[in-house]
Amino acid sequence: MKLKFEKKSGKLAWLAWTAAVAFYLYEYLVRVAPSVMEQELATQFSASAVTIGTVVGSYYIVYAPLQLFAGILFDKFGGKSVLFPASVLVAIGCLAPIIPSTSLVYITAGRILTGIGSSCAFIGVMYLAAVWFHDERLAFLSGLTTSLGICGALIGQTPLAFLIDRIGWKMSFVVMAIAGVIMAAAIAIYIPETPRWEVEKRSAISDTSPLKNFLSGLIAVCKNKQTWIIGLVGASLYTPLVIFGDLWGVRYIEISMGLAKSEATKISSMLYVGWLVGGPLAGLISDVIKCRRKLLICGTFLSTILFSILLLCPIKSTFSVGLLLFLAGVCSSPEVICFVASLELNIGEAKGSAIAVVNMIVMLAGGLFQPIVGWLMEVHSTGADHVISSEAFRNALLTMPALTLIGLLLSLTMKKGINVNS
Repeated sequence: MKLKFEKKSGKLAWLAWTAAVAFYLYEYLVRVAPSVMEQELATQFSASAVTIGTVVGSYYIVYAPLQLFAGILFDKFGGKSVLFPASVLVAIGCLAPIIPSTSLVYITAGRILTGIGSSCAFIGVMYLAAVWFHDERLAFLSGLTTSLGICGALIGQTPLAFLIDRIGWKMSFVVMAIAGVIMAAAIAIYIPETPRWEVEKRSAISDTSPLKNFLSGLIAVCKNKQTWIIGLVGASLYTPLVIFGDLWGVRYIEISMGLAKSEATKISSMLYVGWLVGGPLAGLISDVIKCRRKLLICGTFLSTILFSILLLCPIKSTFSVGLLLFLAGVCSSPEVICFVASLELNIGEAKGSAIAVVNMIVMLAGGLFQPIVGWLMEVHSTGADHVISSEAFRNALLTMPALTLIGLLLSLTMKKGINVNS
């Protein structure tokens, strides 16, 4: 099926963006799946918190550096040619954990394959948005994209926990692999080749070799001090979601509040719901006030307060904990505008690279802190058998407000206003 080109922000633009977002939603589901399997994996493989954190975090360790290459690939080959093989890799990665083994080697291999394929997902969506839509829609689309990705995370919480209870965690991976094949087919059918206006624009930029253009754009992005500040601020807001939502949150609520997994999953998912609501709002508000910096300062400040209250105050009400997590999600969701800020403060011909560098910083922080938090849990555990108590969880999770506090300090050094270069 060959789709004809249309104008920017036309029907074809929305169709291409929707297909890419569907893949992002799917890979997000696969990404957070271990959060409702952590106890089963630890029991079956007799694995420590550090080991589980390392296995799950291998996704991010691979994902993060590949952001640089993903950005160059999108700048060179366009959306479809990169997203189709990426979706196939994620589907294959879902099948690796079902291979019989007494160790976590195949699960780790699956996480690595998933990380490789997923490294193209968010950048692909934002790249297509930058190519197919007008600049004034990018902040809103960034927020909406993240919110739809969060829908994948929500599916990976209570619904996936229900599925695991019915068919087991291994067969649940098979179901996710089948979904990946469907995603690949949708990408092949509905995402068109790079439109003529983008091809013409790139041809007019320089007559030097394409590879030289891509590398020069990447170098320019990396030399820009603001890129690193924006990336670290984004990491400070996103890493708590990786620490709590993607891995340790369900278990922490189970232990600290004495709840069953089904109830703990519902409460933990409120952090994602907050992001779901806050993402598009953050994009819209930042467009209205014409400033990314102010919203990031407010987000990091309020997130620090809310995560501190959650961990330091003796709250036993499930409603109160759920509300705190929801508000923390809303307040940390301005992370989504970091990608637009990076686009605006870097050269226009390096769209993919600008998004990629920021996403690399954000995701690398997530991959590093999952095992670090696991290690802190074991450090604070008590007894000969190193049972991880509620107190040990709490002490380790204080990493979250510490990170957002660092983000607050960094956000104060960001450039004021919007400087659109593309």
